[in-house]
Amino acid sequence: MKIMAIILLFVMLAGWDIPQLIKKKQRKDLIVYALLILTGLILSILSVFHVHLPNPSKGLSTVLEPLGSLLKAD
Repeated sequence: MKIMAIILLFVMLAGWDIPQLIKKKQRKDLIVYALLILTGLILSILSVFHVHLPNPSKGLSTVLEPLGSLLKAD
């Protein structure tokens, strides 16, 4: 039931925004919007199923900490 509600919500959001983007011929914005809304839909459904998702800040800190130590002036 929760999944149906999530899908309905995302369809309503897309149904509200996508026709305006098509009418204004904003193709790049439409592609970005579609990617973001699909990502949000997938993450929401995975959350309902209690799928463990990694924390993105840990990945960023793993990548940026060595870079920060290289740029640090001692």
